[in-house]
Amino acid sequence: MNSTNPNDRAEQAEIDASAKWPVLVFFGSAILWLLLGGALQLIASIQLHTPDFLAACPWTTHGRIAPAAQNALVYGWGMNAAFAFGLWLMARLSCTTLRHGGWLFIAAKFWNVGVTLGVLGILGGYSTSFELLEMPRFVTLILLAAYALIGVWGVTTFGIRNTENVYASQWYLFGAAFWFPWLYAIAQIMLFKAPVRGVLQPIVNAWFVHGLYGLWFIPMALAAAYYFLPKILGKPIANYYLAPLAFWWLVGTTAFAGGSRLIGAPVPIWISTLGGAANFLLVVPVVVIALNLFGTLSGRYGALGNSVTLRFILISMVGFVLASAMNFALSIRGFAQVVQFTLLTDLRDWLIFYACFSTAMFGAAYFILPRLTGKEWRSSALVKAHIGTAALGVLLLTVGLAYAGWQQGHLLNDAAVKFGDITQALTFWFTFRSVGLGLLLVGHIAFLINFVWIACPFSSKGTASVEFAPPPTLNFSKKSATEGHA
Repeated sequence: MNSTNPNDRAEQAEIDASAKWPVLVFFGSAILWLLLGGALQLIASIQLHTPDFLAACPWTTHGRIAPAAQNALVYGWGMNAAFAFGLWLMARLSCTTLRHGGWLFIAAKFWNVGVTLGVLGILGGYSTSFELLEMPRFVTLILLAAYALIGVWGVTTFGIRNTENVYASQWYLFGAAFWFPWLYAIAQIMLFKAPVRGVLQPIVNAWFVHGLYGLWFIPMALAAAYYFLPKILGKPIANYYLAPLAFWWLVGTTAFAGGSRLIGAPVPIWISTLGGAANFLLVVPVVVIALNLFGTLSGRYGALGNSVTLRFILISMVGFVLASAMNFALSIRGFAQVVQFTLLTDLRDWLIFYACFSTAMFGAAYFILPRLTGKEWRSSALVKAHIGTAALGVLLLTVGLAYAGWQQGHLLNDAAVKFGDITQALTFWFTFRSVGLGLLLVGHIAFLINFVWIACPFSSKGTASVEFAPPPTLNFSKKSATEGHA
């Protein structure tokens, strides 16, 4: 049942107090990287339809700006936001305080110094040729050392938990916590420390990229959905008994699915076939997760109007389904032959990273930060601007880029069409994407302003947020469970 006991409320307040400053530091760092990465991403997009834009300086050419933007968003915004959310949630579900938070400050500094040096290295021309591994090699040890400190605190918090219960959100948090260093370290060794040769290099890179999106960002988003839906709705997760099946099936198949990114590439055909087959096997966990999450929300859509967190989580759930559908489609050889190297392949990763993961982290921030600071969000107008631009941006970019990618693929496969004509035909869609990214950036600025107001210790305290109100009492059944009481 949801906790309405004053002692339990006091325990939750103590847990939140222990996590306050580490979580604020990670969220604050994440938002700064979100703005920087978003600005760089917008510049890179503008350069595709206005090639002269900032082209005079080598540091701002498209070949440097585009990977710098991607790394700033993935390792700056994405990882910092996941650290903030993961540490808070692990403490909450473990019913224990976050001990010795000062070490997390050190870890946060090391991580962000490493990302800063990495992004500057890319802009300075010292990048590698491997996607999401473009940072200079000396950054690797800094990031791994910082991650080790953060990961140890997550594991330690779970180890000293004051409850015997282990929830679905913790499965995904634990899985992501161990998968990232494994993926990152193996990729660094096989591509840089003791590099493999020939076609093995793109195979390793595809395995890493697919694993990073599928075994880090998606699990973090699912951890948020499995926690916040029952927490806010006061309703058990529907068909919860199927959740372990979805978790293990997702883990076992995603690890083999990276080869699907190499359909048509000069690699042994069994690699892309194995990757495509693994992606199709993911239909089972996707369906189960959809039954869990949308089944929980069923009949309670009216609650969306009272919770910003729920609205962001709903966008995340829809993003997860859309990204999964795109993943399945790109595993079909006939479809992939048409749309390889088009905007559709970029859209698949963007759906995972932004529509699924980032919106889940936005929702988490709107729930967590008032509880850490004891203050409500200062401007409801800025909150509405953020959720509005995020929803509209996801809709416009998904529909627009899907159509543009399909058109681009057909043009590329038509030998009678000149490449210059294809570029000209796509100018409108590149401009369309720039407008969409600019719209999202406006929402991120609104988010930053509200964050500064709520996180600043010198700002006046407001009244408690409406989401502090306890949700309805939960009624358990044998086939349902919840994490919302923690």
